[in-house]
Amino acid sequence: AELGVGIHIHLAETMAEVEEIRGKYGATPVELALQTGLFDRPVLAAHCVHPTDRDIAVLAQRKVAVAHCPESNMKLGSGIAPVQKLLASGVRVVLGTDGAASNNDQDLFGEMHTAALLAKVASGDPTVAPALRVLEMATREGAAALGLADTGAISPGCKADLIVVDFHRPHLTPRHDTAAHLVYAARAADVTLTMVDGRILWRDGRFTTLDVEEVMAEAGRRAARLVGRV
Repeated sequence: AELGVGIHIHLAETMAEVEEIRGKYGATPVELALQTGLFDRPVLAAHCVHPTDRDIAVLAQRKVAVAHCPESNMKLGSGIAPVQKLLASGVRVVLGTDGAASNNDQDLFGEMHTAALLAKVASGDPTVAPALRVLEMATREGAAALGLADTGAISPGCKADLIVVDFHRPHLTPRHDTAAHLVYAARAADVTLTMVDGRILWRDGRFTTLDVEEVMAEAGRRAARLVGRV
């Protein structure tokens, strides 16, 4: 509270977590967080794969944002977050990739694609998580969940944080719905420029501010040292 920042926490990610907390405290993870005053501050809760209906109502009422990480949840066998119920209840749902250990490529394009399809198959409703909504979950809704008012959109007053996508590709032709193309067909390799606060960091397949070969070599060296400690 003194620093004026919010809280990030993993919440109700696995059934093992839910059962352990019920056994120790007689409450769900969300109920325990509420009882301890965690939700008195802005909270971004990762996963929320196993909330009860009452939990979802609490998340909505306390304006807790949920970071949906479908590919991590799938890889770890955690389950499928009830995105349809969360959205219908007014919970702000945003997209995350979790960490490299449970997601590998951390590709937000892949995350959008997976989130859009998984929500439909889980609910049996092809209208759930439409492309534009998923695109918003990956951009301006994510920024809002982090308390960032000056990014997440290309509009006056916002920082120049943006990417350029090359739509002149066979898998993106013909183009009728830009949002649908970005969610269902575009890939990270289609990005030709990345800009952060007006500074170009990636252009036409090359990083502009770092030596990627040296970064990869150093990553390999550090990984070898870490593995050697196990």
